Amino acid sequence: MSVGRRSRSRRAGGTKRRGRRVGLGRRALLLWTGGVLAAAAAMVFLFYFSIAFVVEDVQVTGGREEVQASALERAQIPHGRPLARVSEGRVSDRVLADPRIASVEVERDWPSSITLVVTERDPALALRGGGTTWLADASGVLYEQVERPSKKLPLISLRTDPTELDRETVTGLAEMWRTRPDPDTLEGELGAPSVDRDGAVEMDLGQVTLLWGTPTDNEKKWHVVTALVGQETIDPQGALAMTIDVRIPGTPVVTGLPEATG
Repeated sequence: MSVGRRSRSRRAGGTKRRGRRVGLGRRALLLWTGGVLAAAAAMVFLFYFSIAFVVEDVQVTGGREEVQASALERAQIPHGRPLARVSEGRVSDRVLADPRIASVEVERDWPSSITLVVTERDPALALRGGGTTWLADASGVLYEQVERPSKKLPLISLRTDPTELDRETVTGLAEMWRTRPDPDTLEGELGAPSVDRDGAVEMDLGQVTLLWGTPTDNEKKWHVVTALVGQETIDPQGALAMTIDVRIPGTPVVTGLPEATG
């Protein structure tokens, strides 16, 4: 056999062996990929479609009993549904339809339970008007009608139904009351605010009536009131009835001052 023929034979043999190795590598890769896909499919079936991990129990923690019962009813999580197929977002939206609930966490407790952790709104004030009394939180949300609010809450009288107030006004009322100075600074006890239909606020500070206007610029208005009642001629505990108008805090107006003598 000539040298040329032997050389061509060796090249052909090497090519065949490389071809076999490439073929074996491809088959191994295909087998490995098939195994991974099969495992993934098995996991999907196990968690999303099998009866191995399904809802058998739904619990609610946090809040009062009636709020827990509302959350459980609104969640609408059927027993027997795979835990992985329970939509946290949809459940949360349904539960938060109860305005008394500020937030909810949906926790999966494998293998078969779901826990709803609810947080109720904290009341900042009570609004009474139109024969109804409503609780509102610091963000201005009216969330619950009550018969007798806690005596620890400020009770604000309205000349309209509380539900007719916009959220911005309710938020301002909560801020106004939260930022009020203490009685020693004001030189007297602050009476319960009253609110007109247009949102204008009035309050009594002993013998002094505060015309507040809408509950905006609250800290600035309190600063002006504090400075005014610190003057000798303005005494909330005195005999003279006075009025402090801070509807425009930059230009407050005081009426009822004693006449100057001299």
